[in-house]
Amino acid sequence: NGKGNGLRISDGMMGRGKVKAQEVIEAVKRGTNMEPFDVVYYPRAGTPEFFVKISLIGKALQIRWCHGMRFKMAIETEDSSRISWFVGTVVSVQASDPAWPESFWRFLQV
Repeated sequence: NGKGNGLRISDGMMGRGKVKAQEVIEAVKRGTNMEPFDVVYYPRAGTPEFFVKISLIGKALQIRWCHGMRFKMAIETEDSSRISWFVGTVVSVQASDPAWPESFWRFLQV
């Protein structure tokens, strides 16, 4: 944000699309403490994995995931040149955080 909050991506990393693990950890700490931090986004075609469209969330929340369910998931290659499909079977469904058992979010083990 340019306000000197102490968390900046090094000049050597700018434009490369890579961030050191320690910088991510520092951003998480700052976010947890409600402190400002910078986000650098390098756009590319499609929606990055860390962004999820609200329509997909709504559809996913309607699914009653359970043991034995089969699924198919598309993964785009890093250079966006192709999509690989992965299939699997759900073997376990758990609350994502025991402190929030009523949360809509679930941890699926496949």
